[in-house]
Amino acid sequence: MGWLRRMWVGRTKTPAALITGVAGVDEDGGWTAFFISGGGPEPVNVRGGTLTEVVDVAADAVAGLYAVHPPVEGAELQLAIYPWDYHGGPIFEVAGQPGSFSARDIQGTDLAVHGATLEELVTAVERLPASPAGNAMLLWIRPVAALPAPVQES
Repeated sequence: MGWLRRMWVGRTKTPAALITGVAGVDEDGGWTAFFISGGGPEPVNVRGGTLTEVVDVAADAVAGLYAVHPPVEGAELQLAIYPWDYHGGPIFEVAGQPGSFSARDIQGTDLAVHGATLEELVTAVERLPASPAGNAMLLWIRPVAALPAPVQES
């Protein structure tokens, strides 16, 4: 009966104000994301062929989760993006939208990159001499209220 209680509580409890999605490259060369929260339900793991696709699917999953619950004031989706095995180093905070992204290191350097897509941001970070691949990550914090409405399946 413990499994039934966990299932029921997970369906009725309001989502936390912060859900963190962790996105990285999977063994097939695509992307996966899983979710962590401080309590309440979390979306199931998602996959995508590209970084942009997995981020869009993750945002849709989070928007869908919040759509079936009362509003949570100030709720955010925090996406931690690991294009490489991360060993510490710069954390680039993403801003903008498709067509006009930027990312700045939030750990005190003046490093910044720009790109039309998330993939272009990753490439730009990879090309920085001060930030070799494997020694950086991206962080994109998005208010849940600003996420696109979830896709309705028919």
